[in-house]
Parts: sequence; structure tokens; C-alpha cells
Amino acid sequence: MLRAMAQSDASSSEMKRCPSCGGRFPLDYRVCPKDRTPLEMGDDDDDSMIGDVLAGSYCILGVIGEGGMGRVYEAEHTRLPRKYAVKIVALELANNAEAIGRLEREAQAASRIVHDNVLDVVDVVRARDGRPCLVTELLQGEELGVMLDRVGKLSAPDAVEVVRQVCRGLTAAHAQGVVHRDLKPENLFVSNKENGAIHVKVLDFGVAKMKDGANLTRLGTVVGTPAYMAPEQARGAPDVDGRADVYAAGAVLYRMLTGRPPFDDPDPARTLAKVVMEPPARPREVDPSIPEALELIVLRAMAKAPAQRYASAVELEKQLAAFAASVAAPPHGPASAPSPHSHGPASAPGPHSHGAPQQVAPAAQLPPAAQPAYVPRSLPQPPGGLTMTVALGAVGAAALTALVMRELFAALVRKPGALAPLLHLIALAAAVGAGAAVIFLVARRR
Repeated sequence: MLRAMAQSDASSSEMKRCPSCGGRFPLDYRVCPKDRTPLEMGDDDDDSMIGDVLAGSYCILGVIGEGGMGRVYEAEHTRLPRKYAVKIVALELANNAEAIGRLEREAQAASRIVHDNVLDVVDVVRARDGRPCLVTELLQGEELGVMLDRVGKLSAPDAVEVVRQVCRGLTAAHAQGVVHRDLKPENLFVSNKENGAIHVKVLDFGVAKMKDGANLTRLGTVVGTPAYMAPEQARGAPDVDGRADVYAAGAVLYRMLTGRPPFDDPDPARTLAKVVMEPPARPREVDPSIPEALELIVLRAMAKAPAQRYASAVELEKQLAAFAASVAAPPHGPASAPSPHSHGPASAPGPHSHGAPQQVAPAAQLPPAAQPAYVPRSLPQPPGGLTMTVALGAVGAAALTALVMRELFAALVRKPGALAPLLHLIALAAAVGAGAAVIFLVARRR
């Protein structure tokens, strides 16, 4: 079973910091898993937010993450024994309308969605200097992007389970008219439940498209991350819908299975051109051990034309569920029927289990009649021996006709003379006609 690396509950001063990307990592990390920059010991003594109490309720304890837009802090409620994560726009971007609008949009989009696979937004407050602060649940685990940088790639069952949960979160978002538009490993958080089962959360709706919200992007503006962006997004199309998230989910699955993004170029412009113009390398060309059926699911999810993809995250999740069921089914004998009230993995290792990743049990077994769409069907075969029988019948009829015609001509024409070639030709034509008649009659009966 896939296991997430737990984050430390200690303050950020007891964590290492990447001087390049600003990320925070445990003490046993030597280099940044994102860019391989040597890590330094964290020092937040100069952070004026440490110790502040926001809205009289959230006391800032330390930094747990950092990015180009700002920092994420750990906070403790002043009246309740609970801790939260607080995202605050960087001080230098306090007057940046785009940065403020992105945080507000994330709050609006995420607050509409109530689902176990979407980060829960608790509150929106203001810092003393007026900057908006997004208060969310505090997660224990790590970003999928950090995990992949650490382990390379995941087993097929684990990768499928991750994307199935992503699809459920996307389904809840799409039902509220929210299209994420920036789905990637860095915006997915992986943790483990108490029973050891994988748990995935979709993060960062900062560039989400909402059907009844203000549009923060101008016509033709490209938003998202090039390597995981749908072709219509790369072209700046204004009518992007949920199928763009389906494409991105397929691209994330590609990354987990192959160990690399579908389009990997250091130049974002070249990456965008490849997204629009070129197909990615087939997953099995990168890793032949990837099941062929799973490769077909990935390629359909990543089809260039939206109409050729799965129509929704629901449909993609169903196909992945069918694949998971086929992998989990016993190799011999019929599979036992599941309980109608059973949900989730049939069994999972305890929180202290170690060893190789194990297969993830499907949420429910499909009945034998509900075969997944990717199972190829063999062409119908003609009944055994029928073709040879028809051929022998036609030859026999032709030979018999030729013999009869020969005896008939011998009886009628005593001395054929110059008529012999004509008589032979007539006999041959009659023989061919008889053979053709046999074939015709058999064909009509079938």
C-alpha cells in the first residue's frame, strides 16, 4: 500500500528550507526534491506573522510551506483544541490585484465544494495589514509531486486509486460549476487514513473557472501548468469545461505510471506547442510493464479533442474502477460476489506496515456482464469445415456435369470433326455453371 510521508508537527524552525523554491522539508532531507538545491535550516525569526492572532481566533505558530504567491502557516485555534493551515499572500504582493484575486477565487471555489477528496476551507479572514488569509484544514502527509520526486513512480494499483479519488473530487467540483484548470501532482495531497488506506485531497482552486463567477483571465490568456494542460487551455480557448480536468487527470496518471510528465521540456513555450501539436509517447513505450488496458485509458483521457475523451470525471472513474476490478479478480474461477453494502478497500495494512506496495482493492466488484469498454472482442469465425465442404461440392458438381455432357455429345454426334472444340467449350461452360450454382444455393441457405 502506498504510504505518505507524515509532516512534522514541530515548528518550521525545526525544518529545512530550500533557498531556491522556499519549500519546507523534514530534517532528514539533504536536497530539495523539486530542484535538487541543498537545503538550509529554517529560520522564521524575521517573519512578522509568527505569533499573530488572526480574527481573534487563529494563532500563527510557524511556516509549513512557501511558494511564489505567499506562505502557508500552521495555526492553532485560541478557543478550541484544533490546528489549521493558513495561506497568506506574500507581503510584496499585498497590492497585486491578480494575487489577491487568485486567493479570493480559491476561497470562493473551494467553499462551494463539500467533499472528502477536496481541501476543506474553514474561514477567510484578514491579517493586521489587510492581506486576505485563507484558513483550511491542516493535512498530514505530502504533496503528490514531492512524493513522486522521492519515489519516482507508483505501482499501477496505487496510481489508479489516487486518480479514482481525484475523479471523485473533480465530480463534486464540476457539479458546482467549478473547473479546476490547474490539476497537477503539486496540487494533490496524499495522506493515509488510520487503517492505512490512501487518501487524496485536491488543492488550489486559485485559477478555477466558475460558471457564475467573475472571469479573472482575459480572452486568449493561458492559465495552468503546461505539462498537464489540456490542448484547448494551451490555445487559450474561452470555453474550457470539465473535460480539461479529465485530460489533466490522465496526464497525472501518466506521470505516476511512467515516472515522467507526458511532455517534459524546460521551455514552457515548447511544452505548450507539443501539448497542442504532438501526441505523448505511449506509456508502454516508456515502461513496457504498464498494463495495456490501463495505457488505453490514459491515452483516451489525454485525447487532443475534448469530444474524444471521456465525457466526464465520472466516466473516467468508472473505467478505472473496471480496471481495478479486473486486476483484483482471482486468476482462476469466478469471483465471489461483493456484499451490497461493502465500500472501500477490502483490506488494508496497518499504519505501521512496510514493504512493497500492495494492490488496492476496488470500491466494488463489477458483475461479469459489465465488462469494461477496453476489452477487445474477437471477430466471429465461420463454422468449422463449411468452406471446404462447399468447395468440394462445387468441384464434384462441375466434374459430374462435364462427364454427362461428354456422354451426351458422344451419343448425339457420331463424328464431331470441326465441332469438337465447340462441344468441349460448351461442356466446360456447363461444368463451371454447375459449380457456381452449388455455391450460390449454399450461400442463399446461410
